[in-house]
Amino acid sequence: MLKKIEYLIPEALKAIDTHLLTKYPNGILTGYQGAASGFGTTLMQMGLLPTLAVYTDKDNNADIDRQILLQVLITIVENDKRFNSDTTPLNDINTLLRNASHQPKAWRKEFTEHLLRASLVFKLTLRTYHLKKSN
Repeated sequence: MLKKIEYLIPEALKAIDTHLLTKYPNGILTGYQGAASGFGTTLMQMGLLPTLAVYTDKDNNADIDRQILLQVLITIVENDKRFNSDTTPLNDINTLLRNASHQPKAWRKEFTEHLLRASLVFKLTLRTYHLKKSN
């Protein structure tokens, strides 16, 4: 498993810099570590589509922005051409659930595995950044 995530570290660094460091220049909220763990757990227990429904919700009361977490994870895996195409654009969080629901079961299973790897590499890589407690 570690060999499968090692190649994702540069992508995780870029994604964190792009989506989190620009929003939190004085320290990324520690809540993102827990949210990434929760994402992986939710993905394994509920499956891809219910997890996407939860993490694309704009009106949640979470202490972190779940959409940003999802965008970071998508950015980590989106360079893989199997997942990001004209028919399934991953970069649009608002249509991600709908686009994923129209994909074959095999595509969703493989995408789920890649998102699990992305959440793991995100948690590992996030440790190299300055973190601060949520308010």
